[in-house]
Amino acid sequence: MRRMCHGHFQASKPVTRIAPIRYASFDHNAIRIQPVAATKGNIALDWFRSAAWVPSVPLHMRDSHRLPAMMSWFSSGGSETGSILLGDKLLSFGDVMLSYELVTSSDNYGLSAGCSLDCLQGFQTWLKDLSDEQHSHVLSELVDRLVNSAEAGHSHFLQFNAPLNFFTKAAQYNRDMNSPSCHIKQLYIAQSDIRSLPAPLREDLPVPDIVGQAGKGDIYNSSIWLGLQPTYTPLHRDPNPNLFCQLAGSKAVRLLRPRDGQFVFQDVRRKLGVVGNSRFRGAEMMDGPERDGLHHATWILPHPSREIWEAVLAPGDALFIPQGWWHSVRSVGRDAEINASANWWFR
Repeated sequence: MRRMCHGHFQASKPVTRIAPIRYASFDHNAIRIQPVAATKGNIALDWFRSAAWVPSVPLHMRDSHRLPAMMSWFSSGGSETGSILLGDKLLSFGDVMLSYELVTSSDNYGLSAGCSLDCLQGFQTWLKDLSDEQHSHVLSELVDRLVNSAEAGHSHFLQFNAPLNFFTKAAQYNRDMNSPSCHIKQLYIAQSDIRSLPAPLREDLPVPDIVGQAGKGDIYNSSIWLGLQPTYTPLHRDPNPNLFCQLAGSKAVRLLRPRDGQFVFQDVRRKLGVVGNSRFRGAEMMDGPERDGLHHATWILPHPSREIWEAVLAPGDALFIPQGWWHSVRSVGRDAEINASANWWFR
């Protein structure tokens, strides 16, 4: 039986490395999408260092964590719907301010259409009908500002700060609406620092042992990612190693070696005639032609000379992304469902 330690990656004896799951490969003009090497269960820190940290290669660790947030923040909607619901503990912190992203868009490269203005206006009307509930009028005014910031028929990437209650109400609204065409989607609490959460929530995301002990123990930053599907991050790279843990729902991650990713990124930008820093997930890559171009080059028609790795993460899985490796992340599953992750950048 595997030993657990309050949601941490526990340094126990090494497990036998298992053969990677053979996800369906995408072959086009000799293109090969290959799965990231994988393990299952707890792994020893020394083994992790020799297998992934020192050689600087990605590692998919299946069923390797039980962070308390998985159980205390979410619950199941039952076998009939299969939906993920927000748990009472998370709902009790509705006033916590967080960083949001909202995409209202259509696209040509297979990216799911963003949240329409009609859906936002329907959500606003629904909020106004909750006149007996605290803060409903404040949230309604926020939706009004979002609607005014977007123009119908154009692609928009909106960033704003709002209470957690804004997300919980959007999820409740989706459950109340029978028609999927009315649902709020591509609403994402993104890159909200775990350290800024109230202590009871922060304690549900303890620093994994790999983060604290594999290297120098320096934590550069940490984030929660809580969204209404689809959620998406285009191809980019980070300045520090990254441990990405899936909490609810599923995500697919595609990765390229530093040199290959740099080639793809520069090729897309060269065709668009743009320049800029590629290290961070920035607003400039989240909207318009650059977003479409990066998506096409990563998920639709990758360059035949560049090798791409892929990992599909389930709740309890973690992915080690080495420093400088390029990666793009997208949710897997039905639109408007809840998806959640947490990550730590460390050295």
